[in-house]
Amino acid sequence: MNDRNNRGGNGRGNSGGGRPTDRRDGPSGRNFRNDSDARRGTGSANRPPEPPLPDDVVPQDLDTEVRRDLLSLDRTNADTVSRHLIMTFRLLDEDPVLALEHARAARRRAGRIAMVREAAGIAAYTAQEWAEALSELRAARRMSGGNALLPMIADCERGLGRPERAIDVARSDEGRALTGEDAAEMRIVESGARLDLGEFDKAIVTLQTKDLDPARVGTDAARYFYAYAAALLAAGRRDDAITWFMNAASADDDDVTDAEDRLMELAEPDPAAEGPDAEPALLAPVHAEAPKAVSEVSAPTALKEVPEQVVPQLVPAAPAEPGARLRDGYDVLLLDLDGTVYAGKNEIPGAKDALDAGEQRNYYVTNNASRSPVDVAEHLQELGFRAEPDQVVTSAQSAARLLAEQLPMGSRVLVVGTDALVHEVRSAGLGVTRSADDRPAAVVQGHSPDTGWAILSEAVLAIRAGALWVACNVDATLPTDRGLQLGNGSMVAAVANATGAQPQVAGKPASPLMVDAVNRSGSKTPLVVGDRLDTDIEGANAIEADSLLVLTGVSTAADALNAPEAQRPTFIASDLQGLNAAADDVIVGPRPGWHVSVLDHTLTVVAQDGADPAAVLYAVLHEAWSRETSTKWIVEAAEEVAQSALMSAGLLA
Repeated sequence: MNDRNNRGGNGRGNSGGGRPTDRRDGPSGRNFRNDSDARRGTGSANRPPEPPLPDDVVPQDLDTEVRRDLLSLDRTNADTVSRHLIMTFRLLDEDPVLALEHARAARRRAGRIAMVREAAGIAAYTAQEWAEALSELRAARRMSGGNALLPMIADCERGLGRPERAIDVARSDEGRALTGEDAAEMRIVESGARLDLGEFDKAIVTLQTKDLDPARVGTDAARYFYAYAAALLAAGRRDDAITWFMNAASADDDDVTDAEDRLMELAEPDPAAEGPDAEPALLAPVHAEAPKAVSEVSAPTALKEVPEQVVPQLVPAAPAEPGARLRDGYDVLLLDLDGTVYAGKNEIPGAKDALDAGEQRNYYVTNNASRSPVDVAEHLQELGFRAEPDQVVTSAQSAARLLAEQLPMGSRVLVVGTDALVHEVRSAGLGVTRSADDRPAAVVQGHSPDTGWAILSEAVLAIRAGALWVACNVDATLPTDRGLQLGNGSMVAAVANATGAQPQVAGKPASPLMVDAVNRSGSKTPLVVGDRLDTDIEGANAIEADSLLVLTGVSTAADALNAPEAQRPTFIASDLQGLNAAADDVIVGPRPGWHVSVLDHTLTVVAQDGADPAAVLYAVLHEAWSRETSTKWIVEAAEEVAQSALMSAGLLA
């Protein structure tokens, strides 16, 4: 069998690294029993020779609390023991055999001190001297009275070929009482012991706890995921094993496991596996047959039924009191970012001051899936806005939720997008791949400036093979400080053209993102604020929320004039200062002093005495929207005052 599936390198367990060193190679280094130079140690006539201690290793380098345990020794002996302990832990990774020699030297000098016996046990464990490790660890546990060493004790029983005893230790009252990482480590060991006994299903179940959270990162998470992947592979669940090897590789910031190597082995046939001495197929990381072309493979994971979107029940805003500001009728502002609050790297003039003029909670709702909430919040803070990551709601988060609601936990998802989108997918309990060859159950597509032909082609292959497809948004353009640039929707259109398929959409104007924002904020009377009719305003209308269109981004007054009913805002303002205007001043409706007549598809505007030039936009929009027509309106002025006002409003060229 492939020993890495149920041994942890120098240690055991079925993870990719042992406790505590997580090395994958066997013991190496000098054997002091056969090295005459090593016999010039510090031993006395009654003490075996000890390994030499470098001059630069001084007792003071040992942790103060550990040195305190050595106070019962005379000063000279305590200093020598301290130096041997320093060398023990310095050499655990690079030379476990030499580390063990130093630990033995310390033990001979201070065998009645629990910490010294523990160090000797760990060193023996790392060097795979199982019997010696078991003896030392048991002694250290008796002397200290704690249970933290139980996982290593159980693993030593495995190393001695006694998996039943390892399970007994794990299932003992003391073993069951472990918590945190100690409990997780014990489950890894117990799972490995189950594999030793051929109890593959029990090995899998042992590890199915809350620790299987793909959003976790770091050594502990990587080892736990690796152990679970190894158990799945042993049980013949190869596809699931690949997913968890991927999760292990992603979590493995310090490269303590060989998860990436295992993935490479699983991706390529092993010629040796076909020979007469090949290992049993159950654990050998090879293909049972030549891999099929992606076009011949259907998505391997059965999809759950698409959940019905539950739209929060909103409360209509109370009628504004005379002179009340627009914002005063709402409990939360759901703000778009690009084109509304900032343009690229720069604040839209006056945006911060406008938002600071009220007490509402602000939530920033963005279709852009390329940045994490943390990055967005930091950008806002740099510009002077008050914002925390939990106030940022992204289409990447909503897309990940859509996937998690339709896929079993651990399913593979091909990600077209940035690492921020990858993180959200993993946080939803799903595995990540960038290749259609891994037979992903779904494809999620979000904006990334690095998206190119290669990854789009991987998405096409996976979708044509039957994968679920979720798009973070379908914005054709992306506002930047240089102007409108290519948006995610344009790249989604390319994939749609190549597959004949249409994605589920998470971002605005689809309701998932807006629903998530309302739920996150807990709002009952939100006001949606944005610069795009086809995303922000249509998204607000999808959940029957009031909206404010600001003319600082994509959509213009002329666009609003000809907007279909689903894209018509409740209020319009030139910028975010409209939040602090009287509600009656920015709502679409008739205005005194302005007369608008209609002939065919032409709106003719006349200014009467006392007409406010700033009010002409609302009067014209009211007249246009009150008519049923799909033809574009033509606006003309009947006299100079109207002409000047219409030009200022953006309704005349």
